[in-house]
Amino acid sequence: KNNKILDFLQIYVVQNNAKFSLNIEFCKKFIMEASERVSALEDGKRLTDEGKASVDLEGGGGGPGGDGHHHEKVEVKPGNSATPAEGPKDEKKEASKGTVIQRPEAGKCGFYVQRKKRFCRMVVKPGAQYCGEHTPLPVTEHEIGSKPISELRVPCPYDPKHTCFASRMDKHLKICNSKPPLILPQYIVPGINSGDPRPPGPIKFDKLSLADASDEKLINIIGQLMSTYKKFVDGNIVMEHLEHSAMEEELNKLEYGPSVLKHLFQNSSLLGQLDKSGLLENGNTFIEFGSGRGQLTYWLTKALPDPSTCQFILVDKASHRHKFDNRLRDCDDIELVRLRADIQDLCLAGLSPFLTVQKESVVGMSKHLCGAATDLAIRCMTQTLRNTSSDLVGILIALCCHHRCEWGPYVGKDFLREQGFSEDDFSLLTSITSWYTCGSGKSRSVQQQQLDPHHHLLQHSPSHEHLPPGEEDAGGGGGVGGLAPDGARAGHDFSAHKDRYARLQLDQATREEIGRQCKRVLDYGRLRYLQRTTDLQVHLKYYVDPFISLENALIVCTKPLTSG
Repeated sequence: KNNKILDFLQIYVVQNNAKFSLNIEFCKKFIMEASERVSALEDGKRLTDEGKASVDLEGGGGGPGGDGHHHEKVEVKPGNSATPAEGPKDEKKEASKGTVIQRPEAGKCGFYVQRKKRFCRMVVKPGAQYCGEHTPLPVTEHEIGSKPISELRVPCPYDPKHTCFASRMDKHLKICNSKPPLILPQYIVPGINSGDPRPPGPIKFDKLSLADASDEKLINIIGQLMSTYKKFVDGNIVMEHLEHSAMEEELNKLEYGPSVLKHLFQNSSLLGQLDKSGLLENGNTFIEFGSGRGQLTYWLTKALPDPSTCQFILVDKASHRHKFDNRLRDCDDIELVRLRADIQDLCLAGLSPFLTVQKESVVGMSKHLCGAATDLAIRCMTQTLRNTSSDLVGILIALCCHHRCEWGPYVGKDFLREQGFSEDDFSLLTSITSWYTCGSGKSRSVQQQQLDPHHHLLQHSPSHEHLPPGEEDAGGGGGVGGLAPDGARAGHDFSAHKDRYARLQLDQATREEIGRQCKRVLDYGRLRYLQRTTDLQVHLKYYVDPFISLENALIVCTKPLTSG
């Protein structure tokens, strides 16, 4: 409860523009409001999921570990012994003691879905423990040979995230949802936004990492970086945290916690930026790149004077559940289309009839478009509209995940070359950006293991053993998106990196500031590209307080006449 109150304090300070020199009256007012919110959250939720550990209990049958035992998934709170309940009475007794035990439903899959905090609900075959999707893949030749060919499952060639029976591969490939279309739509041109072609010569597969760079190389790059930041960026970025009245009621709901409020604050500020820039106008065509669930577009329809006069195009390479645009299905007068496409293949000139029938005023926008996808979207907007009568009147991109930037698509290469940076230096720069957002530099699993002594039990459960690579720490604190920085991955010695940083006088606070400057230098390269390729006025701003999100930088481009 104290942690929740501290989270609300940060939100309250930002929301009310309060100074850090908190006086008595402010504290009283905050505590009253925070207590109301915490009470609303905890009302009817006395048994929380915090601190739970997932363990395996031995039973009968064959398990995924190949040890001849059946594993039953049980969740318990730390400090309680994990013993299987013998019936409903025992479960009630355990629940009354504050211990929550979860078991798969009878006849359902025994795979625990960590992201959903529950077991898979797929029906299993008689005598089987897992459904076909979650049956552990054979690892050794012995395991492969011990299974009948009719039961052998292998990763799908189209999408290795799911599996299929080896004996039914031909049939599966014909009906697989990940099967690429035989005839591409006009708006799909493979690789059209992928960036500059590689120069002739051998392809480099190994990128220079922080762990591989010498001390001298690292210090030189940092000096060069800080000099570039001071020359072009320092003092030129303003904090402009705006709000829009369309989201005022949503922001005042007491049942929302910090994780929900931070996204609402960001969306409200982005709408405020669109309004100030004169882009919230009737008749515009709004394209949201990397739309995800479409939350930004949903609130955009609420902020426009008359959304029925506009077009809304949502672009995302994945198909998401619980999309916000589903809430607009009953609004027949709103013209909205969702495209499932990779931004690097998207050609806006082929979007018929949305951008080809008549001249449209196009506004491109995105919220937290990761790394290279930002550069792909910029290329898409500036290059693929040239052969149409439509006009690009504005761009609004909330930036993030610079550690995922790639040299090929990056649009600021000319600027970096002018400052003396090379392609190898770029891979170092992208690694340095993680210093700003990765906190302690440890992955989420390592931090969790230090906080929770039972965490090691979770790491060996079937729900973790068979996750795709990188899924274990998705969204974690060890780097943006759960990606640990260089040196924080498995196989590296943390103490060695600490010794190195101490020797180079790079403490955590210093590294965070260097990482922040590195992000802004990469963003400035994008700004210079937009200034060169468009007739728009380009600005780099901070649109929310870093308390809400460390990824708080924003590129705003507007026509000179509509600039706020």
